[in-house]
Amino acid sequence: MLALVTLLSIPVCLVAVACYNIFLHPLRRFPGPPLAKVSKLWSRIGNRSGRKSERIHQAHLQYGPVVRIGPNELSFADPAAVRAIYTSDAFVKEETFYRAKTIFHEDHLFSTRDARAHRQRRKLFARGYSQAAMLEFEPNISNKIDALLKQWQARSADGPIDVYPWLNWLAFDVVYHLMFDVDPGQVASGQSHEVMAYIAAWKPTYIYKEFFPQLDHWGVYVPGYVGNYFRRVREWKNYSVSLIKRSREKGTKTPFLRAALNGEEDGFLGRPLTNSELAEECMAGMFAGSGTTATSFTFLLWACLRRPDIVARLKAELREAFPDPSIIPDYRTCSSLPYLQAVISETLRRYPAAIALLPRTAVRDTVVAGVTVRKGTTVGTQNYTTHFNEEAFPNPQEFRPERWFEKEGEALRKEAWTPYSSGSRKCIGINLAQMELNKLVAAFFRRFEGTIDDSIDEDAMRMYDTFTASPAGGKLLVHLNELL
Repeated sequence: MLALVTLLSIPVCLVAVACYNIFLHPLRRFPGPPLAKVSKLWSRIGNRSGRKSERIHQAHLQYGPVVRIGPNELSFADPAAVRAIYTSDAFVKEETFYRAKTIFHEDHLFSTRDARAHRQRRKLFARGYSQAAMLEFEPNISNKIDALLKQWQARSADGPIDVYPWLNWLAFDVVYHLMFDVDPGQVASGQSHEVMAYIAAWKPTYIYKEFFPQLDHWGVYVPGYVGNYFRRVREWKNYSVSLIKRSREKGTKTPFLRAALNGEEDGFLGRPLTNSELAEECMAGMFAGSGTTATSFTFLLWACLRRPDIVARLKAELREAFPDPSIIPDYRTCSSLPYLQAVISETLRRYPAAIALLPRTAVRDTVVAGVTVRKGTTVGTQNYTTHFNEEAFPNPQEFRPERWFEKEGEALRKEAWTPYSSGSRKCIGINLAQMELNKLVAAFFRRFEGTIDDSIDEDAMRMYDTFTASPAGGKLLVHLNELL
């Protein structure tokens, strides 16, 4: 009898919670999808379908600049909200989302929620991604880009090339070499490194952990394909710990690892990082340093190769700067070319690799873009929406590099454009990403003519959201003719 009463009480409790969320909750005055007002299920459905950012953006188009996307969560479309949220000490990282972003039981730079802990951890690794370190490493990036383009040239006569896996291999080879002074050799071999499968397995685990945080520790014991994802991530962790041990034995001196391997303390912990903690940071670097750059260049090709006018103007600028098409352009010169920078900026705007909303929780009552936000409320912005702000970017769906030369609205564009996030938590690898993307774009368009295969359509190139974006079809087929 007691069990029956308990069972019957569950729907009563659910109804009571729903009524509270709709009629009594402090956020009841904010519009939003009906399901989002009563349950996190609305956003979780978006997670599972790779459309969460898209769904939030559509909600803004329907309901306005401030939308309730969860029982206690607001999304802001106003670019002014970016600075108000992400550079203010009135907010901390939301717990569930960021705990799910741990890889295997340890915090890393991105998942760390405590601001003091993050500051000290970032200090330990910042020199590894400094501009000086990148300039020192640049010859290695040049060699890898040259090897990639030669691989594409050798295969171009056989039909269209699926550039997407090659770009992931290139970016992974670069960041792995940067961290460990070891070249995985994917570009040279045309074969995927074992870690690529581990990274692919990790992506669904953080979605599952948002549903069920307990899976962080128990996921490896779950039978079937869900548990297999977690077991693959455990293999990745074991691989990475072994890699750290070998790096210690070899005395690896890369800028990324030098301080940590030499026993420099994490200022927050008051001790050096353990092998497990250091491995987690390296795993995060492998993930963040590979997929995002690959995605950005893939979408840049998709956008530009369908616009002969853009390609012609870009090529003209590159020919003048780099008369010899066989060389790999240097970063300093690339960074000074205005149309190249406009094309890259427009790609990062129109196709943001960092696509998702980054949730923050208010630690005190505050104001965001003119809206009072109560302590305990979760808020955020997403590039998929702020990068499509009509006032900052008129006709935002249009890919138009020329907009970056217009003086009107320049300040608002800068405020709304945040491809690497903003504030103290902005991407630590920004220098690497910018160098790699600049050199790759310049080298490709200096060396090749290209066309998109007819089989690739808008649906295949929809931005699929798994926190970072990727092409929904998982490929981009390009026909290439070498200019050399």
